[in-house]
Amino acid sequence: MKNRVRIGFFGSPELAAACLLRLLNDFQVVLVVTQPDREVGRGRKLRETPVSGVAKTAHIRILKPLTIDHGILYVCEEQEVNLIVVVAFGMILPEYLIHFPQYGALNLHASLLPKYRGASPIESSLLEGNRITGMTVQIMERRMDAGDIIAHMQVPITPEVTAEDLMDIFILQGPGFLTLSIDDYLSGREKPKKQDDREATYCSKISKEDGRINWHEDAGTVVNKIRAFNLWPVAFTSLEGKLLRVFRAHLSEFKDEEEHEPGRIVKLDRSEGIVVQTGNGLIGITDLQLENKRRMNHEVFINGYRSLLGKILG
Repeated sequence: MKNRVRIGFFGSPELAAACLLRLLNDFQVVLVVTQPDREVGRGRKLRETPVSGVAKTAHIRILKPLTIDHGILYVCEEQEVNLIVVVAFGMILPEYLIHFPQYGALNLHASLLPKYRGASPIESSLLEGNRITGMTVQIMERRMDAGDIIAHMQVPITPEVTAEDLMDIFILQGPGFLTLSIDDYLSGREKPKKQDDREATYCSKISKEDGRINWHEDAGTVVNKIRAFNLWPVAFTSLEGKLLRVFRAHLSEFKDEEEHEPGRIVKLDRSEGIVVQTGNGLIGITDLQLENKRRMNHEVFINGYRSLLGKILG
């Protein structure tokens, strides 16, 4: 079966690149579709996606469309694609494309479907403080992330895990899970299972403003926001009028009988970090970045900002 499968791969970021590398070892990938090169940095230099780099090295036909139209379908026909595989592509595939291949279209989604259908499953799971997440390989259909399930892979979430940590786990484990699931699907060892739409939850795209910290919220909510957004847009507040990005924080065990204004820095501690009052409870910030400075841990930050105690964030 593997020798007869000609895969058209749709993906863009690091997770997709890792999956493509693994697929190249086990299957015949004849076409790669990825996001266009983007301008980045102050010099506005063009940067290709990680998937584009892998495809170029492997000398595979690459398409970088601004939109998905029938031109993609014509190339799929030309390359005799009979299975489409999608991993974090970033565009919605039309129905005529996902139903074109002989073996259909499969998608690797970063949640345990039917939970968290949509664009931000990793972030949404962390925002809600879940203790378990995972990945799903599903058959694509017209409705987003609603297709039959081929396989689930569960991943536990400990309280200190961030989106960055989860993505590292997915990059490590996802490619093997995907290739095994495809093999099971093509061989008939795994029978697709219908999703229960009654259990479905949905998540939408994240905006930069979603990362703004509201210090009047409770400590658990603030910590979960920091954990969820530490890849992008990164949770942020301000310190004396300067943007302050917060990458890691935890619920603080420091006990303070005084009542403080939300956002006030109440303690500087080597183990607890920069302890900040919220609307209910304290958090300890351990990884942060002040505007025009590099990202650093709390100990280095405290050493460079001597008058930090008592300042109000935001």
